[in-house]
Amino acid sequence: MAMKTRYKYGEILIRERKGRYYVYKLGSDGKETYVGPLETVVNTFVKLKEQGGVGEVFHSPTADPPGFEPG
Repeated sequence: MAMKTRYKYGEILIRERKGRYYVYKLGSDGKETYVGPLETVVNTFVKLKEQGGVGEVFHSPTADPPGFEPG
């Protein structure tokens, strides 16, 4: 019987099964929610990062930047 490996990073859990890795998200109640294969999750993250959709702060083009609220 193969030994199962798991890695925990905060609320993210990565499990290895049959040489493949799968991502789960831990809820506050301790339940795990399946996210997808690690390869797919990473590829999606990289694609979004390249498009500026990850790590960027969105500001509405019609609103004033933060800190310029009328007083």
